[in-house]
Amino acid sequence: MSLHNKTIFYPKKILLITHHDELNIDKVSRSDLINNQSQRDIMLHFNGLTLASILLSITQCCFAQMISWNDNIPSALQPFQNNPQILASYTQNNIFIYGHPTVKTLVPTLKNNTQPNVSFTSAALIVPVNVQQVSKTLTDFNHYVGLFPTLKSAKKLEQSENIVQMKYRVAIPTPIPVLNFNEDVTLQHQIKANSISSLVIDSPIPYGVGKLEWFALDEHRTLITLTQWGDLNQPKGFIIKKILNAIPEVKLGIPSSTNAFIMEALRNRFVKPNTIALDPGRIPTLQLSEIQLAKIAQLCQNTQQPVSYIHAPTSILYTHGRENMRFSTTYQFYKHPPQQLQKWLTPQSYQELFPRQIKKIVMTPLKNKTQDTDIKVNVGLGVINIPFDFKLRFNYPEINENNFYANGGDLRFIKGQMFLSPQNQGTLFKIATTAKIDEKAPFLLRAMRSLPYHDVLPAIGGNTVFVQKIRTKI
Repeated sequence: MSLHNKTIFYPKKILLITHHDELNIDKVSRSDLINNQSQRDIMLHFNGLTLASILLSITQCCFAQMISWNDNIPSALQPFQNNPQILASYTQNNIFIYGHPTVKTLVPTLKNNTQPNVSFTSAALIVPVNVQQVSKTLTDFNHYVGLFPTLKSAKKLEQSENIVQMKYRVAIPTPIPVLNFNEDVTLQHQIKANSISSLVIDSPIPYGVGKLEWFALDEHRTLITLTQWGDLNQPKGFIIKKILNAIPEVKLGIPSSTNAFIMEALRNRFVKPNTIALDPGRIPTLQLSEIQLAKIAQLCQNTQQPVSYIHAPTSILYTHGRENMRFSTTYQFYKHPPQQLQKWLTPQSYQELFPRQIKKIVMTPLKNKTQDTDIKVNVGLGVINIPFDFKLRFNYPEINENNFYANGGDLRFIKGQMFLSPQNQGTLFKIATTAKIDEKAPFLLRAMRSLPYHDVLPAIGGNTVFVQKIRTKI
């Protein structure tokens, strides 16, 4: 913290913070905090993954002067023998997200190195409409407004045959007006028979490329894929810079969350609403064969990235009724036997993964291999420090498995499971979670309810960050 005194102005009072003081929510009421700059910083911290993912999502799917660019973005089909039917067999009724091995790609807007080594991330979704309808929707850039919830305007700047440059206005709302995000993004789209390749021309995340593809599975079903990469190390937007500098771990979850945002928008457009009512104590399961699980483990090894699924909408029965919840399942392969990974099934290990955020963990053993866990989290940027309590109940039915759910605390709707599966030369780690912010959550968490897909992005982003943080510790 700076050694200089800082004065924070409030509507009805002035608070002086010295170098040996730290602003704490316990000392100042939440209503007073809403209008001060430090409160805005914390909003950025909590909304960081979601805001950055939404921005990069629009940047990738939608991309002045025409730029000569022969894209060499890998097809999403590449890891699956370039066969859409094989990829569809993995995707099923879910959003399927996976990585590619590091490759060189052409990014002509980069000044120092126009062919950087990058790691692409792909996502796949099957929609119950024909390929002609999908093609018409995805190539109609003016109507991306209404398709993607943060897009407020679309303007064609220039067109030459199948190359189009578009300028989009991206607006990301927050409950605090000064934090409302409003930026222009200019993208160059290059349309081919069944794909659109897009290059970032101007954006708060200024360097990135992406490709949408679509493949007919039959007369009534189409496989849509997105493959994208964005340079998160050179942001130029103030808010994005602040987010990524304050919480660099967010970068681990942005690629998957970016793809999730795009695919969730397309799912909402093409798939009729249908919520599966889960039986008590159940979570969604994936219908994957042993061969498919071995392929997922291989993908993780080859790319050093996790593989994830976002399940179709479900509802969970609580004492007050059913709550709609979205589960995400993430896999990561580790070259260690299950015995060396069992510590990550226990909550006391979380502090080792997130020492800056988790300050204290208190565990209370119960009967039948069950324990209650109180996790004290402090999230802050510089002069402000705001505590939150997360209360989880863990159960361990097997030595390589846990189940957990919220048992009070500031997030009342959390449920999940972790499982270690022995594989050749290692272990396939699986985590399935859902997290929902309800209307009774503390202000800073509740504020995220105003963001698009707030019931989807935290779980998929949190899963991918969690499994990659483990990889850095073993």
